[in-house]
Amino acid sequence: MNLSPLDIEGFTGTGATVDAEYGAAMRRWQAAHPDADPRGEEAHAEGMRLVAMMDTVCRYADRRDLLAYEQVARAERDRLLRQVEARWEALSTAAAWLAAHHAYVLAVDEARIAIDMWRERAEAALHRPFFCSSPRDEAAYRQIQEAGHPALEPELAGLDQKPGQTAEWLRADLDQADRRRRQLAAETLVMNA
Repeated sequence: MNLSPLDIEGFTGTGATVDAEYGAAMRRWQAAHPDADPRGEEAHAEGMRLVAMMDTVCRYADRRDLLAYEQVARAERDRLLRQVEARWEALSTAAAWLAAHHAYVLAVDEARIAIDMWRERAEAALHRPFFCSSPRDEAAYRQIQEAGHPALEPELAGLDQKPGQTAEWLRADLDQADRRRRQLAAETLVMNA
């Protein structure tokens, strides 16, 4: 996911700076429209458009970051699950069997942690959907995409809808395989004693 910095009409999606960004945007508009009544209908309409822009950019940045964190955590989870399998396979030809077994044990532990981290990030991304509730929001969202930032819908649609259940299954599979493998390793150790 493209995490390049946002700058849509001066709005960065950073919560701490939204008030200053809004004020600067209104001042730019007023400078470009010196004859407009600052309390008039035209200024009010522009103010409402800018509020929608500010809100949409902030919500977009928040959701985009959550989706990116989920993607990174999912990739790490999958990498570590593959590492468990690779470390187990390496035991069959390891010259330093105890060291190789220890590497396997560490890989299993890292995979468990990665599954839990992914679940947390997936649940956070899932529970904070992105939507446009007005034509102003939709216009702001189009402007974000026209600036080269990705649409969020494909990533939101690709989210695991039951990350808790998936994490439970992944942990159960990992734990079941680990229990069996530890039994096999114990038999190997008995034979080497």
